[in-house]
Amino acid sequence: MTMPMRPFAPALLLALAAACTPAPPAVAPAPRPLAAPAAAPIAAALDSIFDDTAFASAHWGVLVRSLESGRTLYARNAGRMFVPASNMKMVTAAGVLEALGPDYRYVTRIAAAGPVRGGVLHGDLVVIGGGDPTISERFHGDVRTVVRAWADSLRAHGVRRIAGGVIGNDDVFDDVALGRGWAWDDVQDTYSAEVSGLQLNEGFVTVRVAPGPGRAAAVTTVPVSDEWVPVAGTVWMAPAGTAPQVTVRRGDSLSAVAVSGTLPPDTTVLAEVTIRNNTRFFAAVLRQALLEAGIGVGGPSLDADDAPGRGRPEQSTVLFTHTSPPMREILAAFLKPSQNQIGEILLKTLGRELRGMGSAGAGIAAIDSMAAGWGLPRRLLAQADGSGLSRYNLVAPEFLAALLEREARAPHFQVFYNALPVAGREGTLASRMRGTPAEANVRAKTGTLSGVRALSGYFSTAAGERMVFSIIVNHHTLSARQADRVAEAALMRLIALDQRTAPN
Repeated sequence: MTMPMRPFAPALLLALAAACTPAPPAVAPAPRPLAAPAAAPIAAALDSIFDDTAFASAHWGVLVRSLESGRTLYARNAGRMFVPASNMKMVTAAGVLEALGPDYRYVTRIAAAGPVRGGVLHGDLVVIGGGDPTISERFHGDVRTVVRAWADSLRAHGVRRIAGGVIGNDDVFDDVALGRGWAWDDVQDTYSAEVSGLQLNEGFVTVRVAPGPGRAAAVTTVPVSDEWVPVAGTVWMAPAGTAPQVTVRRGDSLSAVAVSGTLPPDTTVLAEVTIRNNTRFFAAVLRQALLEAGIGVGGPSLDADDAPGRGRPEQSTVLFTHTSPPMREILAAFLKPSQNQIGEILLKTLGRELRGMGSAGAGIAAIDSMAAGWGLPRRLLAQADGSGLSRYNLVAPEFLAALLEREARAPHFQVFYNALPVAGREGTLASRMRGTPAEANVRAKTGTLSGVRALSGYFSTAAGERMVFSIIVNHHTLSARQADRVAEAALMRLIALDQRTAPN
């Protein structure tokens, strides 16, 4: 598979949490049953938009409701089930905020499986994962800054050499690396990367292909590990003036990355590709950082699952810990850019914390129980994963609107609201609806799969009335942008309303 060739620019995401400060919608009344459309003119106007003949074979599901009056302005197939794509992320985020709170943090423990004497750790160095999804370029710019800091901490503890190896323990979660129903042909792409209880860099490496000193191009990876990230294949140098023809793909069981093709001089190609076994990858990158810091390591990097009797927390002494940013920042990194691996980790975290099992199934059961307690229509939700990448997910617009209403009453609402993309400004809505009344007004979660487009969230009308909405289309065969134009036309019409609705 030819990977997209694009400049690599690590994103520092800590600023996202503070970037969204406008006041959220006020506390809203409890969700009400679907009512008849409030005003015939707006209903007729929206019907004419969603009846677009270009989407005659598609299915639209829509619900728009006032947070203030409780009146439903428009409903179209609102009680029917749709594949929601990344709109499912809002369900996961709501569960996490309810159960764990905005200040929850992950803890990774770095431990010694043996005594430290004379500067030597007589045993393995064990990294005990806590499920932290933030040890990544997204949060740290260069993920190696984290493991290099750990090397400094080891030296501060008097460790100059490790007699054993570096062992990664990911037992906080189960060993199911992909979401249920994820497509096999997506595994090359970073949005479908594996997850682990010991996660590094969201499960992918950046591959750099640059001119080499001889006939072959130089291929390197970031993060780097000379031990475990072997590159299979060769990219040959091509004459000047030719176009680069470089293929980078996930390797087989014996190699992490496979490359092929040709590269002209004065050209560098950067591509991202997923890797297998995040846990061993983490251990390998840490081992490399230790060696570069002058700390000797006698053994290899291993996943504790592949090293019977080694890497057990009960056999180790914690030397120091690494703590993640708070959940409020993690949710911004989850919802604004629509980051799938964070979603799967959050779901397993819910299962671990509430059900004693770090699995997606346990997390879904926890969310189902919470939804029942919130009075939401559970029959209108069938959750398969934490991110919405699975096509097994089904949800009705009525459920999403009720969830949004519930969040508007929750004490943590400011965190939820600030984590959403903002039309024309931030996240996956940054380039949409610019220069319109929706800019900086609509805060909503996007969703995209082949044949699926979704948008659900909040806006205020010209009259200042606060609304929730959910718009989903399934089975369309046109471009995502064409589907967006329909949804955005409906939002423009709704935002233009200059009279408040009467109480329901």
